[in-house]
Amino acid sequence: MNFDDIQSVWNNDDDNRHIVVPGNLTKIKAVGQPVDKIRKTMQQEGIVQLLSIILMAFAPKYFGMDRTTQSAYYCLYGVMVAISGYYFSKFFLFYKRLNSNMLTTKDHLYEVYYDIKLNIEMYRSCTYSILMLALGFVTVYGLVDAKLARFFADRHIEDITIITVVLTFVTLTLLVALATEWWIKLYYGKYLREIKAILDQLREEV
Repeated sequence: MNFDDIQSVWNNDDDNRHIVVPGNLTKIKAVGQPVDKIRKTMQQEGIVQLLSIILMAFAPKYFGMDRTTQSAYYCLYGVMVAISGYYFSKFFLFYKRLNSNMLTTKDHLYEVYYDIKLNIEMYRSCTYSILMLALGFVTVYGLVDAKLARFFADRHIEDITIITVVLTFVTLTLLVALATEWWIKLYYGKYLREIKAILDQLREEV
């Protein structure tokens, strides 16, 4: 039974005809809007991520990698698919649970709030894990690619070159981390704050 059903039964009951529906029910129902928006964002993002993983399987052919590089790529790609598969399984289960019709009590609202926070942490972990795999592949590619190997050999891998590589990796990591936090704040954070504000109002009424 969702909120509209509850309110209809409440209003149609002769004993409750002159009783106003409790305000906390209205507040809990208001959470349905941000929850529905989060579900829509998750659906769109899930489709994009799945298509990206499928397209990445054809990257070696597209970039013309040699057999050694392809082997390294597909080893790391397999690990990425395993990590992503675990994440997608949790993602799908959470998506099925996340439904505005389940918001019938304050306890359900708390459950949804902490479920969303947990999913955000999983999102971060998955993103950073894939980033580490990507950096690992770049390192392997630099070691096995003939042109890059000659490039470093001609320069005898000077200290300045090593520092440049390290700084590049650190910069890329920071950029991905900032982009991830920005994405989470933009598409999940504002709705999470709306739910938190309603929870705070309900807590004050207790």
